[in-house]
Amino acid sequence: MIAWAKRTILVFCATDAFASRRDVFSVSLRSALGVVFVGDILNVIGHLVLDAVGLLPYPLVPAATVGVLITTLLGTPLIFTILYIIGLAIHDLSISRARFEALSRTDQLSGLLNRRAFLAAYAEHKGEASLVVFDIDRFKALNDSFGHEAGDRAIVSVASVLNDNFQPPHVLARIGGEEFAVLIVGMEAAERMVLAGEAVVRISRNPINLGGVETAVTVSAGVAEFARYQGFAQLFAAADKALYIAKASGRNLILHADDIPEQLRNDGNHAHVLPPVLQTGVGR
Repeated sequence: MIAWAKRTILVFCATDAFASRRDVFSVSLRSALGVVFVGDILNVIGHLVLDAVGLLPYPLVPAATVGVLITTLLGTPLIFTILYIIGLAIHDLSISRARFEALSRTDQLSGLLNRRAFLAAYAEHKGEASLVVFDIDRFKALNDSFGHEAGDRAIVSVASVLNDNFQPPHVLARIGGEEFAVLIVGMEAAERMVLAGEAVVRISRNPINLGGVETAVTVSAGVAEFARYQGFAQLFAAADKALYIAKASGRNLILHADDIPEQLRNDGNHAHVLPPVLQTGVGR
């Protein structure tokens, strides 16, 4: 019985049956009436059996009628109250669970998805997409010059621009200290690259105010195609290498992994030879 009750509560928690207090009231009332109806039927059957064996000391019809009335009038409010209290507890538990799940998937500073949620979205994705990794330029210098609060404000500012630029179905997350990632889905590869490049430009045109001083914040970005790599590690490594070279080439730039020269593509040092196409902010 206890195991059944636990399973029933878990089922209710996993559904929207108790999504609101109104739902709790409705489900509790219907359940109470159903239980009472079954109780009334059993009451009548019990009276019939007692009458058949001669153990009923009262006339059948009045006795059964009184029994049904007592079961209905007393059982309905009692059962409803118990179910309503349990329903409210499940409702509150469901809300707490939903909030916990949301918190476990959200980066508290930026309000974006966190790395864990991003990896889950990546694992579920099918079809064409581009992974773009953004990194705030000279972030350590910003922290050293203006303090860690300034760094936090830069992260929030960049996150806000990225969030405006990449609305669903694109998946955006903060995956590290000053690092962001977006899975741009749909469209053609060239269009995805243009959209990512627009984000780089928009961020550079959105300075933050630090104690009355307008400070420019820029990002560099690396892009890699979802379908060309086996697993997230390889995909991320390709985008990250493009990001590294974009930074080494002057920052505030975006580079596609396909544009990395062959001699650099498998070289761990990243920066012996730099692509000559990173002058305008969009390298592809």
